[in-house]
Amino acid sequence: MATSGAAKAKEKALPRSATIKIRNQAPNPSGKVEVAPWIGRVHFVNQDKKEYRLRFFKPDTEPLKGIDILIPAKGRVTLGIKTGDEYHFGVYPSRGDVAALGKGGGPIIN
Repeated sequence: MATSGAAKAKEKALPRSATIKIRNQAPNPSGKVEVAPWIGRVHFVNQDKKEYRLRFFKPDTEPLKGIDILIPAKGRVTLGIKTGDEYHFGVYPSRGDVAALGKGGGPIIN
């Protein structure tokens, strides 16, 4: 399927990467983050001295239906984005599953 000129212009205008910093379990920025599809990367950088779970889930889906990825203390995780991807995310303690303790952001889209 051919890509329209407007779609190509949007792809070129989107950044190749974005960084979300986590401090005190809170993501910054916590709102919408958009990167170019296929080449775009979203880097999560944990500035805290404890590990967290990053929970990614689709819009209109309960967070517990998502997938958890551990981000180590002072570590980083990189997420690749495909065309049409859209995820919300939450930052949760690495132990337990208390949804009320998560601090979230998003969406992350291309």
